[in-house]
Amino acid sequence: MISKKVVYVYQFFRTPEEGGIIRSYYLSKALLEAGYAVEVITSHNEKSYQRKQIEGLTVHYLPLHYEQRYGTVRRLYVYLAFVIKAIFCALKIKNVDRCYIASVPLSVGFIGLAMKWLRGVPYYFEVGDLWPRTPIEMGYFRHRWIQKILYGIEHLFYQNAEKIVGLSPAIQADIQARTERPVAYISNIADCRFYQPRSKDPVLQGRYHTEGKTVITYFGSLGKVVALDVLLDIARLGSSRSDLQFLIVGTGSELAHLRQKAVGLENVTFVGHVNKGQLREILTITDVAYLSYLDVPALRTNSPNKLFEALAAGKLCVMNIRGWHCEMIEREGCGFYADQQNPQEFYEKLEWYLQQPQRLLEAGLNARHLAETQFSREKLGADFVALFDVEQPFRSVNASLVNSSTD
Repeated sequence: MISKKVVYVYQFFRTPEEGGIIRSYYLSKALLEAGYAVEVITSHNEKSYQRKQIEGLTVHYLPLHYEQRYGTVRRLYVYLAFVIKAIFCALKIKNVDRCYIASVPLSVGFIGLAMKWLRGVPYYFEVGDLWPRTPIEMGYFRHRWIQKILYGIEHLFYQNAEKIVGLSPAIQADIQARTERPVAYISNIADCRFYQPRSKDPVLQGRYHTEGKTVITYFGSLGKVVALDVLLDIARLGSSRSDLQFLIVGTGSELAHLRQKAVGLENVTFVGHVNKGQLREILTITDVAYLSYLDVPALRTNSPNKLFEALAAGKLCVMNIRGWHCEMIEREGCGFYADQQNPQEFYEKLEWYLQQPQRLLEAGLNARHLAETQFSREKLGADFVALFDVEQPFRSVNASLVNSSTD
């Protein structure tokens, strides 16, 4: 009889009440409901370790203060500290069958290596962004010898993983071309039960001053990687229009800079950090979800959580970076690409929907259909559990159980 205890490691584990990215919560719950015992190792901004029972999950909270606004050196320190603390925590957990190690950052792979080498426990390695390729393309780690070391570490993590999970087909293909390990594709989740297309609430419209306007909303972290200056350039170009309002929901290292740049723009409202319930409310008065990233090749492979929330809520999605996700929303008729170097293009493409509101409605219906049929909690939770439901899982490779798209 195979033991059925999984240690799930993710530094930024959140529950729906806390907001943020809650993929790890849903996948952990899927394992729990399938009969597995699940212990989560994560961090929190408190001063001491805490062990909590959350809806059947055992969650180990390691004390590590982290904020998105932190600079590179401070972030690296927090990432390293988490790895060290998580290794000691994981090694104390008894009767572990498998570890599921979710990056970013890439450094969490050391936790999987420690469990494999010191305890003989195999691990699965989840890749949400291509590290170290992404920070290198963004201009970090410029020295060749550092890059060589980081790519070597990445290869070490992949080669020692029992399975690898990519959050996008582009990530899956990239890793599969560079390793002999099986690579699955399990996307981010569109929570179609939590997010529902709803008519606009007049009370909320009054609160955010959006009555009679088409609302374009960005929600998520406000760091350099999302290049949100582009949206402010768009807003400034359309500042004379009274029919549009831009909402920026979130916080991060670039907030002060963005507020300064937005001075004088009455069509822009900064909402700040919100929890999941508050975001759901804001999306009910939103017409267009704007997704923004630096235009570097590695980010074209990513799987942004905010895209799947927007799809579940039935919103027209606009992306300012090419990639698999942009191709998908254009193919499915629920969004379009707007060149971030040409703010006017955003208005030229949006106008097609504004002139005939039925088109905007159809785009929302298409978005919801895509969420329900391809990215629902139920479907992806079942795919995730299938990775673990294997007899002799560590002695053989069954490609059909890793959803391989390479055959």
